[in-house]
Amino acid sequence: MIAALAALFALSLSASGGAAKPPKPKPRPKLTLLTTTEQGVLRRDAIKVRVESKRGVRATVEGQFVVDGFPDDFPFHVGPKHRRLRNGETTVRFDLSQRQREVLDFAIKSCHGASVTLTAKVDGRGGRLSEELRMPADC
Repeated sequence: MIAALAALFALSLSASGGAAKPPKPKPRPKLTLLTTTEQGVLRRDAIKVRVESKRGVRATVEGQFVVDGFPDDFPFHVGPKHRRLRNGETTVRFDLSQRQREVLDFAIKSCHGASVTLTAKVDGRGGRLSEELRMPADC
C-alpha cells in the first residue's frame, strides 16, 4: 500500500515537473520627460523624452501635446518617431511647429497649462507617460 502511494506520488511529481514554465513577459519601456517646463519647451522648440528598455532594438514614440486654452484646449498630435535603442535607451525629440510655438507662447503669457501624453512601443510592449508641464513661477 505504501509502495503504491509512493509510486503515485512520484508519478505526479514527474508529470508536473515536465511542464515548462511560461516565459517571462518582456519588460515595458520606461519614459522620462526631459523638458519639464513650458518655458523650456518653448526655448528649445522641442519636447524631449528618454525611452529606456532592457530588451528591444527600436522604439516607436507618439502621443498628444495639449495646451490649455480658452474657450477650448489646443490638442496637437506628435509623432510617430522611430529611434534605435543604444545601450537600452534613446532620446526622442519632437520639434514644435510654428502654430504650436504660438499657442504655447500665448499659454505662458496667460498662465495656462500644457500637458504631454506619450506612448512608446518596444518589441510589442507599450509604456505610457502622462505629465503636466510646469508653469512659470510668476503664474
